Amino acid sequence: MKKNGRTKKAALEAAALCAALGVFLTGCGIGEDLNDTKSAGTKNGDTNIQIEAPGKITAEALAEYPTEPVFQEDGEQWDYARAKREMITEEFAAAYGDFAVKTSVELLKGSSENMAYSPLSLYYALALACDGAEGETQEEMLKLLGYEDARELAADCKSSFEGLYYVPNEENNKPNEWGEYSAESRYSLMIANSLWADDALTLKDEFAERAAANFYADVFKGDLQSAETAKMKSEWVSERTHGLITPSEQPANDQTVLSIINTIYFYDEWITRFDKERTEPYLFTCEDGTKVTCDFMNMIQSSSGFRRGENFTASTLSLKNGSMVFVLPDEGVDVHELVNDAETLAAAIGDGGDSLFGKVTWKVPKFSYGSDMELADMLKTLGMEQAFAESADFSGIADDSPLFISNVKQNAHIGIDENGVEGAAFTEIMYAGAALPKDEAEMILDRPFLYVVKNNGQIVFMGICENPSNGNVDESRRITFVCEENTED
Repeated sequence: MKKNGRTKKAALEAAALCAALGVFLTGCGIGEDLNDTKSAGTKNGDTNIQIEAPGKITAEALAEYPTEPVFQEDGEQWDYARAKREMITEEFAAAYGDFAVKTSVELLKGSSENMAYSPLSLYYALALACDGAEGETQEEMLKLLGYEDARELAADCKSSFEGLYYVPNEENNKPNEWGEYSAESRYSLMIANSLWADDALTLKDEFAERAAANFYADVFKGDLQSAETAKMKSEWVSERTHGLITPSEQPANDQTVLSIINTIYFYDEWITRFDKERTEPYLFTCEDGTKVTCDFMNMIQSSSGFRRGENFTASTLSLKNGSMVFVLPDEGVDVHELVNDAETLAAAIGDGGDSLFGKVTWKVPKFSYGSDMELADMLKTLGMEQAFAESADFSGIADDSPLFISNVKQNAHIGIDENGVEGAAFTEIMYAGAALPKDEAEMILDRPFLYVVKNNGQIVFMGICENPSNGNVDESRRITFVCEENTED
């Protein structure tokens, strides 16, 4: 039987389980835009995409994401947030944390330009692919993902998904009698998965059911080479990233018979916002000695924690529901020396060095940039080789043809401003103290630096800022919020 000029056998000789990740981070300011942007996330499992296009693609299953209940009292919201944190299993946190560091080392150590990466998005895409693998193929994937059993991995992914996933219920997104919003109502972390199977592939019902149940995956089936399907995939991603990411509508190539997609949307605000009036131009020195002028945000924290380790100083700016760690290499130290191996990177972004407390002077460049990465070689280097071979065993997905991963790639964009962090990821296969301070740190980020964005203790984004002036900031995409001024000197 012919299909678009190719035989069914030829069509089934390859499968694309790919990753292409995009991230955008910005900030705060007018409430109407917040409501417009966040409201789409409350329509859990509902999208604007066409569910059925005759002869093209059909929806076999649509995910229904966890929803936040309407709280009658403040205590109920605290209990709900605590229960969600407890759903992130210790096994998942340990396995994912190791994966995040290992993969980041491979991607960042050889970079020479701005680099952004979401290990969380890649982890979920690979975990879903692993659920359909068998034999040596699955063993290699499990080892990389930090598990010995695929069913345990799937169960922990489901539980941790429910712990991490958060979209505020608009009924709770109201100011109290003092005009203040709850911290929880001011952030979102949306994760979504989907399977797109070509109609030449006999997708196993069991695999599709597990994908929907354990990974909250939408399952679609149809002609992956059609322009209509490409448009629907693009709309699916755009809907779940609130329009921040709209992939190309170019149809898949003739060999692609399966696509796994993961998306992440993230927003959070600084607890202590930078005063926009204090933002001013300052020189940033790139690794090659080139000096560029950028807008730097400024803040002095009179009592704050920081770490001094071998070749670096690190400190954290708290988000209302997470944190952003900045790691500044010492003068004369190449930032890539901090990402040469997993132990060094883990120390820099974790608890390495001496913990100190005192005055911290912040000078942080505003930035927004993108990066494109091919991830197949990185995954092979870390031991996931069989999945890319023609002898790969993905018989848990379909047994009427051989499947193997043909491509894994990632696209990312990241940025910050005075008010907060906003991000979107697309993956196709993302103190205190009363004592007088006696120490002091200057986080003058005027040279290449390392950063990490965390939520519930888990790494969501990691990257290196080589040149904050290299970027593609789209001012029209900045989301603004009404928030109370809160600066600290």
